[in-house]
Amino acid sequence: MPEGLSLGWADAMQRPTRLGHVEVTSIFPGTPIERAPVTTTTPVIIRGSSALGKVADWTPEYISERFADREVPISVADPDGTFRYDPDSEAGLRFEKMRGATLAAEFRRVPVTRKLCLQQLPIDARVPELAGEMSVPPFVPAAKLNEINLWMASPDSRTPLHYDDMHNLFAQIEGRKRFVLFNPDQFEDLYPGPLNTRSESFSRVDLKRPDFKRFPRLADVEYWEAVVWPGDLLFMPAYWWHHVSSQDVSVSVNYWWRPDVRDALCPAFLRQLYLNLNLEDVNALFEAFDFSALGTGSTALLALAEMALDHSEPGAATRICGGITVASLRESLSLAEADVPSLVAALGPEHDPARRCITAALRARPGRPSPEAADLIAQLRASNLTFQTG
Repeated sequence: MPEGLSLGWADAMQRPTRLGHVEVTSIFPGTPIERAPVTTTTPVIIRGSSALGKVADWTPEYISERFADREVPISVADPDGTFRYDPDSEAGLRFEKMRGATLAAEFRRVPVTRKLCLQQLPIDARVPELAGEMSVPPFVPAAKLNEINLWMASPDSRTPLHYDDMHNLFAQIEGRKRFVLFNPDQFEDLYPGPLNTRSESFSRVDLKRPDFKRFPRLADVEYWEAVVWPGDLLFMPAYWWHHVSSQDVSVSVNYWWRPDVRDALCPAFLRQLYLNLNLEDVNALFEAFDFSALGTGSTALLALAEMALDHSEPGAATRICGGITVASLRESLSLAEADVPSLVAALGPEHDPARRCITAALRARPGRPSPEAADLIAQLRASNLTFQTG
């Protein structure tokens, strides 16, 4: 194992298998990355690009100068350098406010007394001083962009193992970062947090101190390694699990954009369809994924429900049907603000099929049978329960 990647995997007979280093290329995509099936598209490092423009000059000192007297939220790591997510705290991470003008000095302090991170700061919304200098690399589909974020991290600091539901182009500006990457197909072997919680996209495994007795399937997973240097761009498809460590004082910018929903069909995405949020407001799916190839509104979602059936997830298909029914009834009954129980209580006998659909969706859970899924899809296709948003 390369120097600097200390993850506690001391027992060679019981540790994940390193497949190798992520491919490094200087051949840049000629068009935006519109399609990338997440389980078959591997991460890649693009080296030698000049696509970042002025962003390439964002040193800690430059950022401090531009922020000046503004206060910036900075997360503080645990003593071992890990920024652990606490689902019971309001902020999730431990934060404190710092004056922008002091950031460079705080992050470059020697000796390092504590590990800090300027974490996922949306540039458009939170950093107007830098927004005018941003450029979007030509291989990022600008129309699908969700967010561009600024990061700054102390040396020898690290994130917990987690995944994101968006495609990611990660641009390293200063310092080095090391990624340990796991294919989304290994979802259950990486022990995700409980569904419908703030930690559902985080692994319960601590890669610094892995407990193979508690998490035995971890020993069977395979991973890739990537080290990004200043000027490197790492393309990471949605749902790839990643553990990230800073080797030096690090400045990074990342570009998140919506994946084509047809490319997102992996265990984490199918599990995500059970989220209460999607049943309450199925439009959230259109905000997170590109449905343009499937149509709009209920037409697109019924196509997705059929895809879930094809991937042996009838419960997820049932959940989508429930979301369609809720959205349609809210439009037709002018009950936009009603929560799901209130909506069901307001239904008359003429809405019994809709009530049965919502009830089935409320019962649906990952791993449980849902024999009514195909019938619900057929009934919705034949009914007038449609909506056109999305």
